[in-house]
Amino acid sequence: MRYVIARFKQAARDDAYRIYVTDSLKLIGRIDQRYYDFIKPEPVETRTADEIISNIKEKLIKLGGD
Repeated sequence: MRYVIARFKQAARDDAYRIYVTDSLKLIGRIDQRYYDFIKPEPVETRTADEIISNIKEKLIKLGGD
């Protein structure tokens, strides 16, 4: 178990270091994208407004129990 925790902490330190370095290089070299944005891109919403509204209505009906 200690090994898993140690590996997790090491991975977090490595990511923090890479993010720091690439953010610094971004300022110096005028790079457009951060390392973090490259490895963990934000999900793109593909549902339409009507689909989102109907999904919310369904969840509200389930919560209401009616």
